[in-house]
Amino acid sequence: MNIYQQELLRKVQTLGCTGDYDETSEKMNVRYEGILLCKQDKDGYLTYDARSFTPTMCDKLEEIKEQAAAIREYAGMYETAPPMGISDVPEYRRMAEYGDTVLAGMYSEQYGFMFTTWRQSADKSSVAHGDYSPNFDYAKESFITRSGLLDRNRLFTEDEAANLYRCITYTQDNYDSLTYKQERELKSLEEKLQSGYPELEDEPPSFEQADVPQLNM
Repeated sequence: MNIYQQELLRKVQTLGCTGDYDETSEKMNVRYEGILLCKQDKDGYLTYDARSFTPTMCDKLEEIKEQAAAIREYAGMYETAPPMGISDVPEYRRMAEYGDTVLAGMYSEQYGFMFTTWRQSADKSSVAHGDYSPNFDYAKESFITRSGLLDRNRLFTEDEAANLYRCITYTQDNYDSLTYKQERELKSLEEKLQSGYPELEDEPPSFEQADVPQLNM
């Protein structure tokens, strides 16, 4: 197995699936409850035939497809990235940099990937103030905000996003005077929040009566 297949094998195990490598085809077979869902080639791409899949199997396949796409992104970046060139962090590769901020990654066959953003010296001979995570999406966000590519004040915290989501759903449910255009704009904003903060779709926050302060007469 190569780096793409090793990484997907780790991910599918967290999704309740299993994987086995076929040395003849050089593909990894991914199974759910013993049934073959898909095959992953050495470049990280999946092949599958979902015509006979149950809804549960289709949902599981979608989760695997998302993981495989993410792995192709960060494993591909890692494979083409040069070494950091700093003796203190020889295991890391330089995946992206902007100004005095660098996004780096390392790979271990035992543990998988670890990513970090650092502040680097002007001559790129040292780094400090690492922000470490095995989550590449978090590392990308850290890199974007720490480097100044995006103003941190233009991002929502999870609490802020939840409050905005509450306001949107409350307006949709309680205002019959909304125009079609306004409804579509609110729906678009709701979907954008769900995309950036998946937990909002999984557990939608709302203004519950229990959250409202009670007046004691």
